[in-house]
Amino acid sequence: MTCLDTFMLNLYLEDKLPLRMKQEIQRHLDTCSSCQFKFEQYLDDLDTFDDAADDVWQTKATIQNVIDKLPAYPMNVLKPIQKQPVQINWKKRSVDIVKKTTIAVAGLAMVVTFGTAVSPTFANYMNGIYASINPSEITVTKGPYNAKQVVDLFDKKQTDIGVKKAAENGFVQPLDMKVTDQGLTMEISAVVADPLRIIVLGSVKDSSGKKIPSFWKDQFTFISSDNVNEFREVRLKDKNGKVITRLDDKSRETMSGLPLPNGENFAYYGDSLGAYFNEANPMPDELILEMRVKRLTDTKGTWNFDIPIDMRPAKAAMKTVALNKELQTPTGVSVELKEARFVPTATQLEFSNSNSNEKVVEGFRYELVDETGTVVGKWDDMTDPYEGDQDLRIIGMSHGASINFTEKWQPSTSFVHTYMPLDPAKNLTMKLDAVYTAEKVSSQTKLSLAELEKNPKKVDVAGNQITFQSIEMEKDEESTSFDIPLEAILAKDIVGLPKQWTVKDENGNEARLVRLVVNKKENQDGTIKLEGKLDVIFEKKDVKEITVVLDHVIKENKVDWEVQIKGEKK
Repeated sequence: MTCLDTFMLNLYLEDKLPLRMKQEIQRHLDTCSSCQFKFEQYLDDLDTFDDAADDVWQTKATIQNVIDKLPAYPMNVLKPIQKQPVQINWKKRSVDIVKKTTIAVAGLAMVVTFGTAVSPTFANYMNGIYASINPSEITVTKGPYNAKQVVDLFDKKQTDIGVKKAAENGFVQPLDMKVTDQGLTMEISAVVADPLRIIVLGSVKDSSGKKIPSFWKDQFTFISSDNVNEFREVRLKDKNGKVITRLDDKSRETMSGLPLPNGENFAYYGDSLGAYFNEANPMPDELILEMRVKRLTDTKGTWNFDIPIDMRPAKAAMKTVALNKELQTPTGVSVELKEARFVPTATQLEFSNSNSNEKVVEGFRYELVDETGTVVGKWDDMTDPYEGDQDLRIIGMSHGASINFTEKWQPSTSFVHTYMPLDPAKNLTMKLDAVYTAEKVSSQTKLSLAELEKNPKKVDVAGNQITFQSIEMEKDEESTSFDIPLEAILAKDIVGLPKQWTVKDENGNEARLVRLVVNKKENQDGTIKLEGKLDVIFEKKDVKEITVVLDHVIKENKVDWEVQIKGEKK
């Protein structure tokens, strides 16, 4: 911008300029020595008071006194940077301006100007305020990184493309928050957040400055789901410090999350924000992620962070396209594509279904195609989610029968599928060609450990041929575990067996865990062959005979359904 004249200086001091222009003037004053000199002379002309009044404002202690009287947010979440104060002689004019103009906002303007000049702590505070008010206009916030540099801190191989793309598009908030205790330094470098999720990027260094993988590796050693709060506590708060609890459990203050490796750094993924907010409980514009770490590797200590998160840019960027298109299938079930959601880190499709008395929807198969015919998303509930193109889906955030968070633990008939960010301005088409339903069967098969050692056991379940083979058993002090190898040739149009079965011992006690793990292969006649095993765990030592209960199989129902998803044009 051009240099300042008296008219602009007056408007600036009286706080009569738009925010964008005030910020431009502030940046200009920081770099233009000519305007700094003009500004100083301008203050001289206004000064008619004695030096006693001037002396009140001449020290860093006075600035700190002002800081101490400011609200806790965002000061409580910003750590002072330990540097020598900048020695600039500003003629000690802030009190004079307040007295001269008798305008409180002018006094605040002067405190901002001079406080920023002489106190790095105060500059850090004001940067936080400016970034929260209009972060799109701040290229450098707190810390040594700007928004472009911080993207390079994300590892390309270990960061999902949704987070990477959101950061590249400017939805990253650089931070420089460090805490050192017991010779270990934990640092928070950045946060990426939108209405779907929060991701924090950080690192841990030892006393020599070398990065160590403690924060994410600890979860495989001394940390478990039962004791995690002894070593880490994470809470979501509003800007006033009030804890935000989950919709399904108001008594639970702590937030679940998963730290993952990210090159030399770690990335902490918090709970899905859908567990905390809905239309009746809207998301605030500003959040604080409170992180309390009490142990790193074998070292106990205190590493506490209050991470400020401005949700406004991402909330403004979110686009929701209401669709409400319904497919009535010949099987008696209906499938509805309710809406498409576009946020900086992801794109979501939400389906719902209504089940008939006999049929239950187990899933779908479809492709998501853009206006050039390119497949930009795929979904198949009968395919291993880790197969295929991992650049399309965000596996951990895609699910069927999602939880209705307003009614504790009650599943809804909602299916949410999450993809990498797609452009809401481009037309998409959802092409669905199969709906999977649960077909009821009734089968109870007794398996004797001694007999299976001699011969496999074959059973026919509604035309599906299932063979159980010799069982491997393992005991410890508290439980008995079984690996039950099996092979299945499925009937026509049957494409799978349920992952969850019921297994009982000879006394009718149900197993604590039953899980089916299989590989699928298509035969030449179009039928499917499964090979794998049932993993079974009982909470007791002695089990001699088990009964395997199967109540349904999964059928493919072919359909031909297309839905146009038309977003807002730019």
